[in-house]
Amino acid sequence: MLKVAQVLLICSLVGATNALYKQWIPDTNYENKTNWDKGKVPCGSDTVQFSSQRKVSVFVETTHAVQEMVLPLEGELILNSGAGFYVVSGQDPDCGAGVRTEFKDADLLQWFNPALWQAAATLNDLQDGHFLFSVHEESVPCQQDDVVFKALSSFRVDTSSSQTTIPVKSVSVLGKVFDSKSEFSEYLSSQSGLLQFHGSSSVTVGNPSCGDATGCDCGNSVNHERICSTVTCGTLSCEKPLLPIGHCCEVCGAIIVIHYSDSFNLENYRGRIRHLFLSLPKYESIQMAMSKILKPQRLMGIIPFGSSPEIQVVILDGETGKLSEALAQDMIKDIISHGMNLGIAGAEIQPAREPGSNNTGTVVGAVFGVLLVVTLIVIVVVLLHKGIVQMPSMPSMPSMNHTSHLVAVVCLVADPPRFPSSPPRHLCWSSSYSSAFLVALNLNQLVYILSMNEAYFVASIRKEKTVVGRKTLE
Repeated sequence: MLKVAQVLLICSLVGATNALYKQWIPDTNYENKTNWDKGKVPCGSDTVQFSSQRKVSVFVETTHAVQEMVLPLEGELILNSGAGFYVVSGQDPDCGAGVRTEFKDADLLQWFNPALWQAAATLNDLQDGHFLFSVHEESVPCQQDDVVFKALSSFRVDTSSSQTTIPVKSVSVLGKVFDSKSEFSEYLSSQSGLLQFHGSSSVTVGNPSCGDATGCDCGNSVNHERICSTVTCGTLSCEKPLLPIGHCCEVCGAIIVIHYSDSFNLENYRGRIRHLFLSLPKYESIQMAMSKILKPQRLMGIIPFGSSPEIQVVILDGETGKLSEALAQDMIKDIISHGMNLGIAGAEIQPAREPGSNNTGTVVGAVFGVLLVVTLIVIVVVLLHKGIVQMPSMPSMPSMNHTSHLVAVVCLVADPPRFPSSPPRHLCWSSSYSSAFLVALNLNQLVYILSMNEAYFVASIRKEKTVVGRKTLE
């Protein structure tokens, strides 16, 4: 059996073939001392008070003595077998003088608070305390997950969100599993359901499991702001922290972004990392989250034009990130050696920088990027000078500076290798110092000039061009 320390390191697998179990942590149980304002369970000399204006569902596991009990206008006491209350005449010698103790308000406990959930791969792991780490969005139940409220427990949760429904695979309440939409809808309209679930959104069950071996998106990004509003970020010890997609706080550690093929299996890869690396003593303090994300894509780093699915691996060591970077480097070496067999097409690593760390890599990268841009401009200018690439004549404009000089004609193509047999017309930018024109080019012949961020700058060597729009640069 794996040690507890090792089990805690298991990667978070949101969207794998088998869903995760997400268990709600708080409860409204009578025997939970944290539910009482005095910090202890009432005894025979105490007066028990429930706020008259608050709705509450309270599970009572055993028998209790009270001096007096003030009940709310709307609520319920769920009595376990053999549980109940009795009134003590006079002072209870085991309780002392007695106080008035009030049940705390549970209305503020929100479904989209990641700190109020625990995740595990199996129900046994939930019971044994073998919980998984994940980014904040995926700590809240995803659309493929099974939601668990403890069997001998009552609760009250605010399900308000930006959507009308919160889809999940199933919900377990008081030991009963609901996976039928109609049956769970009936429960939500019952007295217990109305007291346990409240808010603007309705939880729905029956959502299918993920059928994609490469993983599925969690689906909580639409509620990212609501999730992060419940999170308080701590101070960091690294100079250049990282912000994982789906996380609310910057972290010290490392991020690996994996580009995969159809043969990639997220579950198998998670098991491989656990077996090869997370079982090693030197990595026992590591926390790791692994999941499929939809990474936003931006044209020229500015204009959003969709998203691309990738595998994000977040590695944390609770310190400056040095140990996380070491593990990330080991994983990259493994990908270089075995990536093709694992269905991995490529991977990138982002380490957090420690205070006083060497910035040579950053400087070299910046210089190299500038050289590439200069090279691009030189090549295009040469093509223009030789007449290989021709530009449309510029229309006269009263506001145009007569000293403007045309710099380049480029086209950013997201995925050039997938052109159809009859290449389409693509929109390209011809830029000058004071103005820019949108140009449509017939891309029958292409000159690949520079590859950057999985996109290509290309110039047409055909003469057919049409000015289709104009945009003045600020």
